[in-house]
This record gives sequence, C-alpha cells and structure tokens, in this order.
Amino acid sequence: MIVLNSPARGSSILAVLVLTSLTAACSGSDRRTAAAEPASVESRRAAMENESKKMPPARAPGEERTPLQGTGEVPQQLLAIFQDDLARRALVKHDAITVLSATEHQWPDGSLGCPQPGMMYTQMIVPGYRVVLGAGGNRYAYHSDRRGNFVVCSNGMPFKPVKEQVKGESPAE
Repeated sequence: MIVLNSPARGSSILAVLVLTSLTAACSGSDRRTAAAEPASVESRRAAMENESKKMPPARAPGEERTPLQGTGEVPQQLLAIFQDDLARRALVKHDAITVLSATEHQWPDGSLGCPQPGMMYTQMIVPGYRVVLGAGGNRYAYHSDRRGNFVVCSNGMPFKPVKEQVKGESPAE
C-alpha cells in the first residue's frame, strides 16, 4: 500500500506516469516509416518554394505596410517634426537648424536607446531612427521609432517633446 502524505511524493509519481505514457506513445510504428526514407534535396527545395509563394499574413484594417528591410533614409515628415520640436526647444528659427546626421537604427528596447531611471520598457527590438540636429552651436540627438514617437537624448537622459504653448499660459508639466 502506497501512502501519499506529502505533495512531493504525489508529483514524483505523477511525473513517472506521464513519462511512461509518453515513452509508450513515441515507440509506435510511425517513427520507423519516417526514418526509413529521408527527403531528397529536390523535395525540400520544392517545399521551400511552396512556402514562399503563400499569401502574406493578413493585416489589421488601417495598419500600414512597413518594409522588413529599411531604406536607411529618415522620412521627411519625421525630420520636419524634429525640426519643429528643436525650434521650440532651442528658441531658434527653422533656418538656423542643420541636420548633422540621420540614420535608421534598431533600438534594443522601448526606451529608444535612452532609458529613464525607474521606468520599464518593452523588451523587444524597436526599428526606428537616430537624427542629430544642430542649432546655436549645440547638438541634439533625436531617437524615434517608425511611428513618430521620439525622445531627445542628452547625456543618456531622455527629454520629452516640447509642446506648443499658448501665449500667457504657464508650461504644464
């Protein structure tokens, strides 16, 4: 007679039963027929071509198609957003802003390469851009994703976008 007076014994007996049933299921005749004849190179190539000809995955309505391989160019609309932000931030005119560098970038997580202490970020690669603008003798590094979300990264610290302010109102933070 087996007495189960602890949860550890019960789980170990259950594990033995599961392993026994899996071993019995895997020792069937299907394994012998699959190992008898390996697939030829031609059949594997044909299978790969058929897979590549399948339809692309369905997208949600309104979802933009973004190419898997980037072009390496920063969209002009995004550059304009960065220049508008810098004009407000540095209190300069658009003519005084120069683009020092603009590259496509793969950020390691949702912090866009500029994490704020105490914050948690999405842990996945985020495709985006790194743009360095110059104004008034200073350099401003803009880190963004492809959707236009961005931070200004200065000395490893992120700064949020500058919002338009109505004359006479105090800045809200």
